Amino acid sequence: MATATKEARTGIAAGDAAVTQVTDSVVNATAAATDMFHRAADAFAPVVKSAEARMAELAETVSAEMKKAEASTKDMLTTFTEELKGAEVKTQELTAVYADEIKKVEAAGREWTETFSSQVSDWTARSFDSYQVAVERSLSATISFAEAMKIEWITDLTRRNAKVMTDLVDASVSQAGGLLK
Repeated sequence: MATATKEARTGIAAGDAAVTQVTDSVVNATAAATDMFHRAADAFAPVVKSAEARMAELAETVSAEMKKAEASTKDMLTTFTEELKGAEVKTQELTAVYADEIKKVEAAGREWTETFSSQVSDWTARSFDSYQVAVERSLSATISFAEAMKIEWITDLTRRNAKVMTDLVDASVSQAGGLLK
């Protein structure tokens, strides 16, 4: 049993030595990795600081340009608003002038229509009167011609026909004249 204990102790010692060796390797690897990290960080630190400075500079430039653009936009909006108000006032003025002109044209149109209608009505009434006078003269001449023939039945027939024609023309002229009013 003493041999077994000794062997167990030797095995434990060998395991401990292997653990120690692995631990030392991990510690050495960690130290090397930490050293490499610090060297890389030290190498990149100036580049990062330069990039940070450039980013700050660009941020300031962008901010200044945004402020300029904002001021310019405000100026353009103010100018546009003023021009829009001016255009609105001009539109109202033109609309008023246009409305006045339309009213004048409408009044002139009504006046022309009334004058034209009145003149047409007068001309038509005179035409009816002239027609009535012409028919009466024609019938009178026809009666005179029949009387000159000295045939009584032709004269009576002509006078009766003339009376019917006169009544017919009088009624037609009267009816047409009433339609004109």
